[in-house]
Amino acid sequence: MFVELGALVRLAVPIALAQLGLLAMSLVDTAAIGRVSVDDLAGAGIGRSIGFGTAVVGIGLAGGLDPLAAQAIGAGEPGRAWQAFVTTLRATLLLWPLLMAAAFAVTLSLPAIGLDAAVISRVRLYIAGQAPGFAAVLAFTSAKTFLQAHGRTSPALVGSVVANVINVPVSNLLVRGDGALRAVGLPAMGLPALGALGGGIAFSIAAVVLLVFVGAAALECRPKEASPPIPLRTVLRIGMPIGLQMFAEVGAFSLVALLSGALGPQVASAHHVAIGLATFMFMGALGVSSATAVRVAYAIGQGRSPRSAGALGMGLGATGMLFGAAAFASIPGVFIRVFTTDEQVVAIGVELLRIAALFAIFDGVQAVATGALRGAGDVRFPFLANIVAHWFVGFPAAMVLGFVLHGGAKGLWWGLTAGLVLVAVTLATRFAVITRRPIARV
Repeated sequence: MFVELGALVRLAVPIALAQLGLLAMSLVDTAAIGRVSVDDLAGAGIGRSIGFGTAVVGIGLAGGLDPLAAQAIGAGEPGRAWQAFVTTLRATLLLWPLLMAAAFAVTLSLPAIGLDAAVISRVRLYIAGQAPGFAAVLAFTSAKTFLQAHGRTSPALVGSVVANVINVPVSNLLVRGDGALRAVGLPAMGLPALGALGGGIAFSIAAVVLLVFVGAAALECRPKEASPPIPLRTVLRIGMPIGLQMFAEVGAFSLVALLSGALGPQVASAHHVAIGLATFMFMGALGVSSATAVRVAYAIGQGRSPRSAGALGMGLGATGMLFGAAAFASIPGVFIRVFTTDEQVVAIGVELLRIAALFAIFDGVQAVATGALRGAGDVRFPFLANIVAHWFVGFPAAMVLGFVLHGGAKGLWWGLTAGLVLVAVTLATRFAVITRRPIARV
């Protein structure tokens, strides 16, 4: 057990740090945009929810590389892992334009839910700025997943550090223009404040920097011996249920973000800041999830039980989230004030972070359980479980609590919490059940 735990921690820590670095770029953009206007902050938040809510299908498709590549490496077949990477990369990039077209199509529905015209224009500007970056994110995710199967985590970590160092000045200059220069005592240069559009462009620039690091490292792992190509249908068979499962979860949260705009720009802004902070904490659990997927897949590729790898991963994920939950519960105002000076936004955000502190442990368990099942090649059950938990329980509860019972933003979040609790219990139980017997390779 201690050997497995050590291997899991060594793999999980750099992955989690890289994931945190990836989200830190969005938080930097949020902090800069929050100094421009509430409309820009609300527009960027809703735009990010829409963009990520559609792109997550491609990110999930790239996640299908976890069992394919890691099981192949565990079985001593690096050529098959490389071919799976090549096919996955091609599939995600072919999907990218369709996903971005879908994101813009969603914005056509925004007037119907009561969003201000000023906010809607900024939503579209932000999506336009970040669209090129999502192509880089899909390629980055494919390469990062391939490298994780080889136990190589430093390229993504180093890339995230460099991308963040570049993103801080670039984001501030693009978002705030001369205002960013004056804030540090520098003379104005005639730079325009692009607001939400500048935040989207900064995201794209940082995403390309990330891709350069992991793409170069992935090419170094290309095996010399040739292997038969992996059919596209194999990648789609495994990856698309993962993408749809992620869409089921993220889609529910993204739709709630859109509907929060009907409660006013202050509520939408507070939701955006709070969900960004909660997602930042979640990135740690997502790193443990990726590491657990690799360790479970290794075990299956080597013909041994993956039960201990999955169980240890879920325990590690829950423990990590507990520390973040304690911080959110004790000093929520400190976190919210980093991103806005609007007192109404701060007050709402504090209440939402306290709810996030309560659902955090369940969020960590469901994330790692999903990774454990992904490593085992069990991708259809998590998709169905997320549909039921989020769309038949969580989202209806959010609508009732938020709008029918007039609970506002707090009601929306309590409803989403119900879905998270249900899916966490369901997926953890599923992993315990399927590991009672040997699991075949995908």
